[in-house]
Amino acid sequence: MEHTPESVLMDRAAEGLVGACTTRLKRGGIEVSGAKIVVLAGTGNNGGDALLAGAQLARLGAVVTAIAVGATVHERGLAAVQSAGASWCRADGPPGLAEALQAVGAADMVLDGIAGIGSSPGLRAPADRIVDAIAPSAIVVAVDVPSGLDADSGQLPETYVTADLTVTFTAPKPCLMLPEACHRAGEVVVVDVGISPMS
Repeated sequence: MEHTPESVLMDRAAEGLVGACTTRLKRGGIEVSGAKIVVLAGTGNNGGDALLAGAQLARLGAVVTAIAVGATVHERGLAAVQSAGASWCRADGPPGLAEALQAVGAADMVLDGIAGIGSSPGLRAPADRIVDAIAPSAIVVAVDVPSGLDADSGQLPETYVTADLTVTFTAPKPCLMLPEACHRAGEVVVVDVGISPMS
């Protein structure tokens, strides 16, 4: 962070996410253009990464719905996804929550950017209800770690995201390597965002 602006790191993360998402969609026989993709964006940078990736996917022709799961949202990510033509709603009230539940129930792919490595284990409302409503057929892609897991251990909290694919940055986090949490991460892809090892 001392040598590379945060915005650059996030753009690299989003680019890696898009590459992994498009590969996974094609593997499942789903064209990116026309694919129904839902972005679940929490308050932190993971939400920002997911929104920036959602903007790129929308520009590739995907039908993207972005959902603010927390009280705030990453401003640059929100501006990018809105300018790309994605639908947008907040899930902190009844109308937005109903829209969110409907969207994840019909999605081909869900990008989980709800929580990151600095978050407390478990999912809180309304994230827990939204995650429960994800269509069984949807491809769930976690950003860095599946939300709700304790990034530093293999322990399972009461509520968490089970991913088909986790796109993590720089290096795998402990929860992606240790049982039982590692069994909830699906395939793990490590994206190099250009952070060199400490000397």
